[in-house]
Amino acid sequence: MRTPFFGALILAVALGLAACAGGGEPPGPRFADVAAQLPPVPADRTRFFFYRDYSLYDSDQRPYIALNGRPVAVSEIGGVTYRDMPPGTYLISVPYSAIYPYYKDKTVTVAAGQTVYVKIQADKYEPTITMFDYQPDIFVVVLVDPAQGRTEIASKRYFP
Repeated sequence: MRTPFFGALILAVALGLAACAGGGEPPGPRFADVAAQLPPVPADRTRFFFYRDYSLYDSDQRPYIALNGRPVAVSEIGGVTYRDMPPGTYLISVPYSAIYPYYKDKTVTVAAGQTVYVKIQADKYEPTITMFDYQPDIFVVVLVDPAQGRTEIASKRYFP
C-alpha cells in the first residue's frame, strides 16, 4: 500500500534529479560559435572582452563592470561580452562590495585597434575577525594575455 509520503518522496527525488540534469550553465550560444559573426574592431576603437568562468562554488551575483566609473557591461557567470571604446586610459572596476567597493581594480592604457581581455574573478574575503561569518562578494579584475584570453573565451556563453 502506497502512502502519500511515499509519493511525495518520489516526486521530490525526481525533481531533484531533473534540476541536476541541466548542468547549471547559462543559456545561449558559445562564443566560438558566434565569433566569426562579430564585426571587426573599428580602426578608431579598442575592443574590451569581459568574461567570467562558471563555477558552482563562486558568487552567483552579476555585478556591473565599470570603465572609469561608468557601467558598461554585466559580469555574467560563465559568459563573455565585449565593448568597443575610444583609445585612452581606463580604470576597470567591479564596484560591488560594500566593504571594498573598488577592491582589486586595474588601470590600462589602450591604443586604437587593440583588443584587451578582462577576466572577472570572485575572490574570498578573509577577515581576521568575522561578524556572524559574513563573507561579502568581492570581484577581482584580471588583465589576461591575448592568446590566453582568446582560448578562454571560446567556451563561454556569448551575451551581446
